[in-house]
Amino acid sequence: ARAATGSDNTICVDGAYHGHTLACLEVSPYKYEKSEEFDLRPQIEDLPPGYDNPITPSKKIWKVPAPCTYRGLHTGEDAADNYAEYVEEACRVYTQERGEELGAFIVEGGMSVAGVVLPPASYLKKAVDVVREAGGLYIADEIQTGFGRFGSCYWAFQHGWDVADPSMHVVPDIVTVGKPFGNGMPLAAVVTTREIAQAFTDCGVELFNTFGGNPVCSAAGLAVLETIETESLQAHA
Repeated sequence: ARAATGSDNTICVDGAYHGHTLACLEVSPYKYEKSEEFDLRPQIEDLPPGYDNPITPSKKIWKVPAPCTYRGLHTGEDAADNYAEYVEEACRVYTQERGEELGAFIVEGGMSVAGVVLPPASYLKKAVDVVREAGGLYIADEIQTGFGRFGSCYWAFQHGWDVADPSMHVVPDIVTVGKPFGNGMPLAAVVTTREIAQAFTDCGVELFNTFGGNPVCSAAGLAVLETIETESLQAHA
């Protein structure tokens, strides 16, 4: 996302957990709010803390509330609009007040660690629209939610597509997948567009991993995909 946009300004969601590398921890409120490793500070010094002035590891990270319609800040028919407005405010601060670019908005289509939060059907489309207008990318974390675990859809970012107007459907710019991909075997993947991948390649830093391209794990991944389809696992989720 940084390579494609030139910015590491990132919007994350309250309660989210995205991984254990330093970059992932910085966008994981579930972790950084409990850690002494980070010097958490409000985004705007002269305003009281809140979702309009979140306390995060750095100025480049902005936290918005989880789009929960059960115990969340907004539970009515306008919840999708209300929650998307927090994302819009973050975009406004970065691009208009600070004159900076936006890098990405990272979110699970159905938040797992945050409490099995399923957002209002049109929330992602409304939030992603303002992110893209601000020049940012939409990163869908499908590590705990993908591969048919919802039953109603193969990917969590498709949640609500059956009831939402087709114009409310949105496809991510980057998708991360992991745990269920290998069904116990260490296997993960990043799925993105050729344009974004090329932007990363153009940085000149070769992506290398000792475990990359492991044929045994790759075979396990192919077997998982085949089993999901042949045994109709999604229909039984």
